[in-house]
Amino acid sequence: MLLQARRGGVTAADARAAIASLQVTLTLTAHPTQASRHTVLEKLDRIADELEDRDRCALLPDEEAASWERIREEVTALWQTDEVRRERPTVGDEVKNVLWYAEGVLWKLLPALPEALAHAFERAYGEPLGMEPSPLRLHSWVGGDMDGNPMVTPDVVEDAIAVHQGRALRLLLEGVRRLGSSLSQSTRYVDPPEALLASIASDAAAMPGVAERLRPRTEGEPWRRKLRFMEARLEASLARVEARRSSGERTQASHSIVLGASGIAPAPIAPAGDGAFAHAYRRSEELEADLEVIASSLAACQGANAGERRVKRLLAQARAVGFHLLELELRALSSDVKDAAAWLRGTGGRTDAAERFLSALWKVAAAQESAGERSCRTLILSMTHGAKDLLEALYCAKESGLWDPTRECARLDIVPLFETLDALDAAPGILRELFANPVYRHHVACRGQQEVMIGYSDSGKEVGLLAAAAALYRAQGALPAVAAEAQIPLRVFHGRGESVARGGGPAQQAILALPPGSVGGRYKATEQGEALDHKYARPQLAMRTLELIVGGALLHTLGAQERPSPDDERRYVEAFEELAAEGRRCYRALVYDEPRFVEFFHAATPIEEIARLPIGSRPSKRSAGGLEALRAIPWVFSWTQNRSILPGWYGVGSALEAFGRRPGGLELLREMYAGWPYFRTVVGNVEMVLAKSDLAIAERYAALATAEARAAVWPKIDAEHRRTRRWVKRITESERILDGNPPLQRSIALRNPYVDPMSFLQVELLRRKREGMEGCQRPLLLTIDGIAAGLRNTG
Repeated sequence: MLLQARRGGVTAADARAAIASLQVTLTLTAHPTQASRHTVLEKLDRIADELEDRDRCALLPDEEAASWERIREEVTALWQTDEVRRERPTVGDEVKNVLWYAEGVLWKLLPALPEALAHAFERAYGEPLGMEPSPLRLHSWVGGDMDGNPMVTPDVVEDAIAVHQGRALRLLLEGVRRLGSSLSQSTRYVDPPEALLASIASDAAAMPGVAERLRPRTEGEPWRRKLRFMEARLEASLARVEARRSSGERTQASHSIVLGASGIAPAPIAPAGDGAFAHAYRRSEELEADLEVIASSLAACQGANAGERRVKRLLAQARAVGFHLLELELRALSSDVKDAAAWLRGTGGRTDAAERFLSALWKVAAAQESAGERSCRTLILSMTHGAKDLLEALYCAKESGLWDPTRECARLDIVPLFETLDALDAAPGILRELFANPVYRHHVACRGQQEVMIGYSDSGKEVGLLAAAAALYRAQGALPAVAAEAQIPLRVFHGRGESVARGGGPAQQAILALPPGSVGGRYKATEQGEALDHKYARPQLAMRTLELIVGGALLHTLGAQERPSPDDERRYVEAFEELAAEGRRCYRALVYDEPRFVEFFHAATPIEEIARLPIGSRPSKRSAGGLEALRAIPWVFSWTQNRSILPGWYGVGSALEAFGRRPGGLELLREMYAGWPYFRTVVGNVEMVLAKSDLAIAERYAALATAEARAAVWPKIDAEHRRTRRWVKRITESERILDGNPPLQRSIALRNPYVDPMSFLQVELLRRKREGMEGCQRPLLLTIDGIAAGLRNTG
């Protein structure tokens, strides 16, 4: 990426400044397309470790035999292990699953990423970077996503924050202990700098008991002595967290809240004493300062090769996560927030949703008081429809202990989530209205930026792939302009899924295809469901994924990516809007206007079975209702299971055909494909979906529907699929789908035949189950898990 930037005319100074300010945030989420059990992931990880060791090392005969025996044991145990859960996972299970990736893989890569950036800069520009960048942050919705999931209670929010904190403190403590064992430099050979001695003296004065205990073991070893003080402080910090969890302390964040004369307040519970933990670290910045003292003192004593690098690696980890391995984000429906605000004001009654939301805010306030803002400082408002939604959230935060009286702002970033077509189109106006409100503008100015989340799911389900893509492009072009006009920094949060219909596809290509100015040094996206397994299960794979995401965000920020001229881009956008309009018409004519469509959908996909299967804690619907209430994830997941993958291409063929048959239409489409990365990315993603789909197998699923429903729906699906394949090949000027991407073409061609038998089994199991036969539930779940693993990009 940096070589490309240099060739594009970016100077070393500009690249260095962009790297220094780059912020890339990945928010891990739990979704019901990731059915893999934690125990299965661990076994696969150990098998992979053994295979990699065999590739790297020349083993002696006894060692090779032992290696084969370990692999045989793991494979046999894996065969005898349930691939799927017997019961629906709890939110705690999902927290545990996400932490497996964060702790087992991503934690170790946090220092590797800055090192890779520094190495790439030096290769590109022939000079050292001269700093230790810290671009990556890890967040999580698991345990904080209250949108439509009654299992996420205020106590679950509190527990998730505590677990994240405990995991981070243990990892940091382990790192400090390792440094204490290795940094054994003696004053007989090295003169410690005054800053290190002063820091040790300060620790000894604050912790005389610890100082006396350490004196015999660290005499004449100042670096080790300093690290032992740090170890004692981290132990106290961890003990403090564990004591609060084990005692069930609820301080001012009790789930039982009462309506008082001045509004809602927490039920009073006396806080536990904290004297036993007086020397505990209160904020991660204190630990970072201590690590900086050690690193700088080693540098001053020519210790670059005697531990300085190890200290900097731990410092990079501490900067990236603070005292929370994952920073929790709270997510709630905007309607619940409005109910809570009305209850606070006395203009509305108490509702369970309002009480749950306000109690969760008190939990967050208590967590911030004890562990700092980084424990949880983001509130996502699902289904935002107007500026009032955010103003009501600001009011609730103020009344729930999340107000900073000194700065006169909430200790919470309030993030609107625009998901539907109307919401995406209204987003710039809503943002403009918010910035015109003096109270909200002051709040945002204090927080430093406005974050806006755009959803790729509901809009696609509502109007189809092309219309959703056009709306997302419009919004991402307009929102930065509104923020720049108000002189407010903006971060766009991309709510992407793994499937093409939900914004999936190659991450770097998607970033580079975004409208100009929409990244601006700040990139944030969700990593959902099966994406964790596909992208982060192995360290090498995870590192490559992170390099692609960070590299794409950096190149876009520098403005060195491929881009058509402004005049050409205006022509292309106008043409794309026409394609979107036709694609929307075609899509809605089938999905919403065809009377028999819902009947066909329920019969020809395993949607009902997916809704009942124990593969996620969250319900498949936000509320009671039909297709409109169905979440986008089971919608896409169902069509992927029946191998048609309809949401990823339906309406595209009709739109391309209508435009391409005009005079000069096909030529313009080919020009757009060659010169506009956004259109090329959309077409490329459709190509991938077409290659994975199999209409011959999908027709077997269609046979499960009644003759009337099948006759009304299936011929339209079959014709549109053929039309889309034909026109995509004409635009890409290819004989076969994916001729321009042979590796992916080969990969899909290799995988699909192994998935086919599971599809045949699933069709038969669906038929038997619907006829009332017993014993179909578990085999059905196994086929769903197998098809999802084989096809990937399922939800």
